[in-house]
Amino acid sequence: MHITFLGHAGFVVETAGAIVVMDPWLSSRGAFDSAWMQLPCNHHLAPRVREKLETPGKARYLYVSHEHKDHFDPEFLATLRQRDFTVLVPRFHRSELQDVFARYGCKQVIACEDGHEVPIKGGYVKLFVSEQGTNRDSAVMVRGDGQCFLNINDCKLHDRMGRIVAEEGPIDVFSAQFSGAIWHPTCYEYPAETYAAISLKKRESKFEAVARTLEVIQPRAYIAAAGPAAFLDPAQFHLNFEKVNIFPNATQLFAFLRQRLPQGKTRYLEPMPGDVLDAKSLEFVSQVAERVTPENMKAYLHAYAKRQESVFRERRRNLLVAEVAEIHERLRVELQRKLDLLDLHERVGMPLYVELTELPDRLLRVDFKSRRVHVVADIQEEVRYTLKTSAADVGRVLDRKLTWEDFLLSFRLRLSRNPDVYEPVLHGFLGVEIEDMREFCDGIRSTESQRERTVVEAGGRRFSIQRFCPHQGADLSEGWVEEGRYLVCPRHRWQFDLDAGGVCTQNTSTLCAELLPEREQEKPQTPATDPQPQL
Repeated sequence: MHITFLGHAGFVVETAGAIVVMDPWLSSRGAFDSAWMQLPCNHHLAPRVREKLETPGKARYLYVSHEHKDHFDPEFLATLRQRDFTVLVPRFHRSELQDVFARYGCKQVIACEDGHEVPIKGGYVKLFVSEQGTNRDSAVMVRGDGQCFLNINDCKLHDRMGRIVAEEGPIDVFSAQFSGAIWHPTCYEYPAETYAAISLKKRESKFEAVARTLEVIQPRAYIAAAGPAAFLDPAQFHLNFEKVNIFPNATQLFAFLRQRLPQGKTRYLEPMPGDVLDAKSLEFVSQVAERVTPENMKAYLHAYAKRQESVFRERRRNLLVAEVAEIHERLRVELQRKLDLLDLHERVGMPLYVELTELPDRLLRVDFKSRRVHVVADIQEEVRYTLKTSAADVGRVLDRKLTWEDFLLSFRLRLSRNPDVYEPVLHGFLGVEIEDMREFCDGIRSTESQRERTVVEAGGRRFSIQRFCPHQGADLSEGWVEEGRYLVCPRHRWQFDLDAGGVCTQNTSTLCAELLPEREQEKPQTPATDPQPQL
């Protein structure tokens, strides 16, 4: 088995019987309205990947893990002329990926349920599907030539890894995301110290998740992939050089892993786009000459930004006053349509203010209690959530050139909230498409309906808790305990204070934790706990 790294979360896996191309993100326009660019640059690999998919011979498969445009690259896929290959996509409730590829004209589209196995000569390809509310993702395993490669990219499967290994057997090469990919705290208006503290906590939490997964599956090699993007828009270029943010590099991850897992036998690999790894020997049979390192990164990014200047010149546009007014009204209508479908509106305890930077005195106030969106001159409450963006940027959402989630991931907005507490329903209201709003609400209710309980040990005491995380349903029996009292969700690393009844430290969600009576404290129990990680 040979594994070619394509950059970001992209790979080409070649066995004696098949070629599997995974998440090829190769477009020179990047993703999320060009806010994210591949790091290192991999645009030159597009012809090679086209050749792999278009050349007859072996069975050929294109796998796309989920809809995010740093994994699903329609611009590159449109350049493929010969489409006599098979497309593998996860079967989500939202059928966007299936619908796109049904129109694409390829040999076959296989929409895979969780655990679906596609046989190939001498092995198989298997998908693992995860869907909780608006969070849709999948992972892929290729077994062939006596080796196994598991790529979970961004997929939050950490609470399932033990079961996967038990069922599938040893993993030779493993890859998983290690960098942040979210708008919190990147887009929030925090003081510098608060921003750094939140970023550091999130970074260490992500590193810890990788470390725990490596402890469970013990692969022979780990490939650092789905790492940070390059932010080359002049308005965002500073993100590349912040001292602390949620976009660490592989060198920082490896330093953490060597301290956290000093006896680990897993090899840590950071390939460049185009490098080819032999999965049996774990040696690179081919490596590109140019290596991007922390030492040359600054010069590399400046040169990269210079090459991409035309992309950002093309997207700049000065709007007429009448155009801004039209976008303002279209946005009001869009938010009202969303609100009309949000039947969990009563749970949101604060209004949302949306400001177009061109119209600072015509704020859109979303009143969740009365289900009304109206125009006001200024912010009226101390307790509120705010979003600021330009008419040109949000107009691309209204024109359906971007989804709402794409827009949030473009980082071309500023957010603030008081109090600084995560509101799941409000968060979903912003990020969910209109057609998915009812399903979003149903998903929250479905998660809340899971009342099964389990017992965990913390600080020498045993607690009864709700087994499934109220956020997106992760199995908390696979979590761990920090500082003798905080149960950590293995999927998104939410912390629940067992000493305070299981209340989340980030919001008002709760596990309804109960300290077991003294007579039940001595019963043997496999604890969902580990020592505090040494950072």
